[in-house]
Parts: sequence; C-alpha cells; structure tokens
Amino acid sequence: CSPQAAVTPRGAFDDLRRACAAGDAASLERQLSRESIAGIRQAADLFSRMDDRQAAALSKKLGVDAGRLRRLSVRDYCVLALAAGGERNVIRIATRQEIVGVSRKGGRAVIRVSNGMELSFVKEGPYWKFDMTLL
Repeated sequence: CSPQAAVTPRGAFDDLRRACAAGDAASLERQLSRESIAGIRQAADLFSRMDDRQAAALSKKLGVDAGRLRRLSVRDYCVLALAAGGERNVIRIATRQEIVGVSRKGGRAVIRVSNGMELSFVKEGPYWKFDMTLL
C-alpha cells in the first residue's frame, strides 16, 4: 500500500514543487493542511457575500468572473493561487529553489530554500501537509 501523501517535510516540499511546476490545482489541493482548507473556505464565504461593486472589482483584479468568484471552491482557489502573480508567485518562486534547511519542531516544519524564503508544513496523522495560512 503506497502512502497517500508525503511522510516527510522534504517529501511534501517535493510534491508541492511538482504540483506548482505542472500547474496542478488538484494536486495542490490534496497537499493542503486542514487549517489551510478551512481558511480558503472562510475566504470563499466572504467572497460569496460581497456586494456587486466589490465582486466586480475583485473579479477584475483576479481575472475571474464575478459569478465564479462567488461560488469559489477550494480547487478553484488553488487554480487562482497557482496563477496569481505570474512569475512573481511566491509559492512558485520558493518551489523552484533548492532546500538549504529543514527546521522541525513537533508536528511543524519550516523548509528554507536557497533564496531565503520559507514554507511551512504541518503533520496531520502520518502525513505532512503544506500550510498556506502563513503566506
């Protein structure tokens, strides 16, 4: 039986790297921590309650139809997260770098990459998940 997610922080980073390189929102979604998913759902709830003017402004900024923005799923959010910022996308930039250090404390890990950026991961059961809440 093969693991359903990474069993080490480095493995989770490598999975995240592959998802970003491929622009694979489904893979990114599977790698998110429960807290990250809860935060995305909270943001989606706020988007769904925006007035028309707010929705129009944000949809223009993100390049997403206002109706779709109001029905944003976790997967849709992942699509936006992978596309946001183009070449300045912080997740994409970080995952293109080499790992220079892993700091673990209990069920949390921070991976530092060669340009000084850090990405956080949390252990959920036997698996390590990407923690987007600190971005």
